[in-house]
Amino acid sequence: MVQGVQKPNHRHFRSFSTLFRSRVEHLAVFAMSIAAAALIFSLAAEPRAFADDSVPSQTLRNVAGIVAHRDGHSVPIGTAFFVSVPSRVFEGRSFVYVVTAHHNLLDSAGQPATGLFITLEDSRTGVMREEALPPESRWVLDPVTQNSDVAATPLNPAGARIAPISLDSIMVSTAEMNELADTGAQAYYLTAASVGTAHPRFEALARFGRVSVSRPAEADVPGAGTQQLCFMDAGVTPGFSSGAPVFVQAGLRFVLWGILESSNSASDSPIFEGLSGVLPASYLAETVMAMAEAQEKNAQKKK
Repeated sequence: MVQGVQKPNHRHFRSFSTLFRSRVEHLAVFAMSIAAAALIFSLAAEPRAFADDSVPSQTLRNVAGIVAHRDGHSVPIGTAFFVSVPSRVFEGRSFVYVVTAHHNLLDSAGQPATGLFITLEDSRTGVMREEALPPESRWVLDPVTQNSDVAATPLNPAGARIAPISLDSIMVSTAEMNELADTGAQAYYLTAASVGTAHPRFEALARFGRVSVSRPAEADVPGAGTQQLCFMDAGVTPGFSSGAPVFVQAGLRFVLWGILESSNSASDSPIFEGLSGVLPASYLAETVMAMAEAQEKNAQKKK
C-alpha cells in the first residue's frame, strides 16, 4: 500500500451504480478489443491434496506485485493476483482478470495513481519483469457493495508465466466458508518477489498464519474507508502485501478466504495488535462475476 494514505476523495464513490455501468460498458469494449488475450483456455486445476504447512502448486503462479518508479528505483506498492471466470457462452474458456485492493490504485490524495506497473515472471527467462497497469478508470469496482476495497480488470500479459485460479474451484458457499475459515484454521497469503542477484528469478513468497476473527467486523482501511474485515494472525505483514490473496486450508482443501488488508484501524489497536485484516472473498466474486457477465453479453451482441 502507499504509505501515508489519507481517506479517499469520496467523489470516487458518488453515483456508484452509474459509475459501475459506465465502467463496465467502457471495459467491455476495451476487453473485446483484446479478446484473444482476455478470453483463454482455462489453466486452472482442481484443488488436490497437500501436506500441512505446504502450499498447493496451483496457487503459486497467480500472484504478482504492483510497483511504481521513484528516483530511479522500483518501489513496491501492493500485491495483485489472477483469477479466471469460466465462460457460459464459450465452452472450455474463461475470462482472466487481475484483482487487487482498490486503494492500491490511488495516490495519497485518494486520486487515481499514475505510473503503476505489475511485476510478472517472464515465461522465457524466468526473471521478474514489469508491465504497465491499465489506468484506474479501466478497473471495475464491486457493483453490489459500495466502497468495497476491491478492483479488477481483464489482463493476460503476453509472454508471462501466470496460472489464474478458476473462481469455481476456490469459492464455496457462505456456510462452507464459515466452517472452513473457523477460528484457528490455518491460512496463508502470497506475495511476489525477485530473489537472487547474479541470476534473479521470480518467486511466490508464502506466509502462514491462523484465522483469528472469522466473522467480519468494521475497520477503517487507509485510502478505502470503512470495510468489513475478518482477521488473521500472520506475524508482521509488510505494507506492499495489501491486495494479496489469502487462502484457508482445511484437510485436503484450500479455498480463497479473501484479500489481505495489511493496514487498518483495528490492527492498530492494542486488542488487535499483530493481526491483519482480510476482506472476504465474496466481494471479489461479486466484482469479477458481474464483469464476466457484461463481457459475455457484449460478445453475444457481436456474434
